[in-house]
Amino acid sequence: METSSYNFTDSQKESCAVTAMRDAVISLSAREDIPYEEALLRFTSSRVYNALFDYSTEIWKESSDYLLSLYDFCNSKKSA
Repeated sequence: METSSYNFTDSQKESCAVTAMRDAVISLSAREDIPYEEALLRFTSSRVYNALFDYSTEIWKESSDYLLSLYDFCNSKKSA
């Protein structure tokens, strides 16, 4: 099936976003050697979190590694 012609429901998009976010937060927690809860707070306070749940950006389709890279990029741009 070609996914470009398939219309995902908001519920499906949310499920994908939550799964990718959870995995990214687990990686962030391990990498920074901080509790999961702190990593989750950092991630949910970022612009990436807002973009992830703005389904028009289609970031919900990306991997957890991509999310973590995007999180790092946004946090490295203090003036952005």
